[in-house]
Amino acid sequence: MKFLSNAHTHTPWCDGRTPILDMLQKARDLGFVSLGFSGHAGQGFDPLYSMLDGRQERYKAELKALQKQMANTAGSPRIWIGLELDSMADEAWRRDAYENFDYVIGSTHYLNRDYHGDCVSVDGDPILLEQYIADELDGDGLMVVQQYYDIHVDALLRDRPAIIGHFDLVRKYSDSLHLFDVNGMAYRKIALDALERAYGCGGVLEINTGCIARKSSHRPYPSKELLGAWYDMGGEITITSDCHDAAFLDCWFEEAVKLARSIGFKHVLRLGTADELWETVRL
Repeated sequence: MKFLSNAHTHTPWCDGRTPILDMLQKARDLGFVSLGFSGHAGQGFDPLYSMLDGRQERYKAELKALQKQMANTAGSPRIWIGLELDSMADEAWRRDAYENFDYVIGSTHYLNRDYHGDCVSVDGDPILLEQYIADELDGDGLMVVQQYYDIHVDALLRDRPAIIGHFDLVRKYSDSLHLFDVNGMAYRKIALDALERAYGCGGVLEINTGCIARKSSHRPYPSKELLGAWYDMGGEITITSDCHDAAFLDCWFEEAVKLARSIGFKHVLRLGTADELWETVRL
């Protein structure tokens, strides 16, 4: 079984590298039945990683025109217009995302918006992250774990996005910076407790393979243990590549299907081919 869809796709309107038409052509070449674009939403801070200064409106307008153009084009995937919204985004940007786009991916990247004038991200500048942990969290890596999951889950429950973005992103630098032990009981308890709370948001959990494409990890987000816990809860999953480069649009999708099967999942969700956001695909 091939998974022929992707809901987490970036464009040059934010930090993506492949033009929209080229990304669409790659999706067509792969036989995709649906493709969702999910640019980094405006958030009121860190303009390098969000669509400010009118870019969000221009992003939507370009995709609206393409969506209309491709609606009756044979062999073209159904196009969905989404956003990836950070937990710390200002209220006005959150309102725009949920009122004016097809779907939202709820993600957490930041721990602090104004640390000595910088935004501290769990997947950004590792030197700044280390400094923040040393200065603000007494050098305790597990405190950053707890802070991250608290921010992430509180926002998921507040906003109820369609997709839960890269749930355990906090582990990106855990090995290289020796921040905490992802296999230790302390980390695992915090992560599992957070996942159990997150279930209440009603979102679909993505198996996010973007870290494999960018060679920051050989394992997708979330970990197999967290996916197993999600299965036990009865949660739904989808597979995404968090794509910034069309060459990796279906990165590790075959392996992700095998991973889901090995856990016990009998189906996954993909973006729909008609009017419904989701459709079920049996594994």
